[in-house]
Amino acid sequence: MLLISAAPKLGLPLDAVLRGAALPPGALSQRGVPIPLSAARYVWSSAERVSGDPLLGLRIAETLDVGTLDILDYLSRNSESFGAALSRFIRFAPLLADSGELSLSADGGRARFRHVAPNGLPAVSELLAGMTVLRARTFSGEHVRPLAVRFRHHRRGSAGAYEQIFDAPVEFGAPCDELVFRREHLEIPFRSPDLRLCEILEELAQLRLQQQHRVDAPPPAAPPSGFVDEVRHALRECIAEGNPNIDRVAERMGVSARTLQRQLREQGTSHRTLLAETRAALVDRYLAIATPSRHALAAELGYASARSASRALRRR
Repeated sequence: MLLISAAPKLGLPLDAVLRGAALPPGALSQRGVPIPLSAARYVWSSAERVSGDPLLGLRIAETLDVGTLDILDYLSRNSESFGAALSRFIRFAPLLADSGELSLSADGGRARFRHVAPNGLPAVSELLAGMTVLRARTFSGEHVRPLAVRFRHHRRGSAGAYEQIFDAPVEFGAPCDELVFRREHLEIPFRSPDLRLCEILEELAQLRLQQQHRVDAPPPAAPPSGFVDEVRHALRECIAEGNPNIDRVAERMGVSARTLQRQLREQGTSHRTLLAETRAALVDRYLAIATPSRHALAAELGYASARSASRALRRR
């Protein structure tokens, strides 16, 4: 959760926030796991009480370093334009949080980035809007200024606090949360896009979405065995060596490739599935410690080149 990254800069004691939300220590620390809206409501309410700041969402938007949003930040920064970044953010936002429906539409000379969450949290709405505008300015190098900013909730602080962030008219009590831009703003180019890296990250984000959906599905009849964990360990070692194909993994485990396939099939999984899961987990670790280049990320995932990484991921 983004509170973790912002808390030290804002002087916000996370332990007190979690106690106020009746959550155990470390409840927000697992990377790559979206927070359910029901839990987020308790956390944000507690954070606002502890901080005494009704505009906590806007304050957090101002403090978030690039990379805090994990793969979503790197996808956005390496997009070719503001509009392309918004489209990717909308597609993969469920990786970050369960916070309603996002959409982007163009009508005449205007573009609308909407957030619809009937039972949403005002702090999250303000965080999302502020983050969108500030990231656009950072990644483009231009002072992107909305034509209008609209929130479903009522105003929670001084008008000046909102104007300082958005430099635009801000309305409250609207039917939904909405940022309105000139349509041509969607074409504003970002400063240093790497489209090949963006392609790799997009495929990995899609894999992570698929994993998330599997987690949300009913659990299998039997839990994964110790054998599956052994295969995961072998995969990590083989990826580090640059060759995680099934023959190499089987050799490391002292069995034939056919035997490995059969045993994994009996456990309800496959080499391909476990390899995708292992690579997605490695992306989490890599993005936590480094700003990715396409070549470094491909090497970290055990591919010979960025081109082979994007080609292989597209086949999954």
